[in-house]
Amino acid sequence: MAGASASLPATLPQAVRAELRRALRPPYEIPSVVVGNGLLMTASWTLLPPSVVSSVFRFHGPLAFAIVLATWMYSDVPATNLLGGDSARSIAALGDPATLRRLWYAKNIVLWLLVTPLCALVAIGVGIYENKLATAALTVLWIATVPPGALGFASWVGVWFPYHTLPVRYRWARRRHWWRMLARWMLLLLAPAGVVPLLKLALSLPSLLLWNVANPAAHGSHISDAQFGWGLLLAAAIAIAAWLVGNRYGPRLANRRRQWLTAFLTDPDRG
Repeated sequence: MAGASASLPATLPQAVRAELRRALRPPYEIPSVVVGNGLLMTASWTLLPPSVVSSVFRFHGPLAFAIVLATWMYSDVPATNLLGGDSARSIAALGDPATLRRLWYAKNIVLWLLVTPLCALVAIGVGIYENKLATAALTVLWIATVPPGALGFASWVGVWFPYHTLPVRYRWARRRHWWRMLARWMLLLLAPAGVVPLLKLALSLPSLLLWNVANPAAHGSHISDAQFGWGLLLAAAIAIAAWLVGNRYGPRLANRRRQWLTAFLTDPDRG
């Protein structure tokens, strides 16, 4: 415990550097999750029949690919299981919401650094190919702000329902406790795929309403770049506020639950 406490960063830059080192060394958990989700989404978008793609993905069109790609790359455990994925430092920081918040900011920033540049390059490349540079620039704005905005509240899932990052063989060896070790883990493993997109939709609702009011006849499908831009600025402002609010109160919630969380995080057999 003392070693974990001594490793806690005193400033946000220190926290970001420590999280980057952690992400970019074996087992490369966060990069592998991000890249895996990106490849899965790309394969689904390009290889599935058009009718299936149309039903699976809500947004369509060349530049929509970059938007959906960003959504998928964020929708996994690095967005929700912040405590269970870093048990030692989390336990050390539970009694200090400011320190825990610093750790969460760093985790969010590192995830942003892994996702945003790649998706932005995709949007710019598609924009150049389609000769839609203004729309591409606005798409980059959405990618850089709206998906990360969901991370503040997504982390609350891990406060109420954390889980340990354990090898599958470890869980299988304890399959006698199947509900705790397997079913609960699989449910929480899939939860980000529903929680994160839902939060992003909630953050985008005011913009969708704005676009509908601005151009009701088109039902939001043929809006101008100016209308698109105003809607994205509104979504960006809401997303930034949501990120700050979510990360402000999430550590306080964890602090109130620190006795239960400490007991859980120190016992891998709890799943």
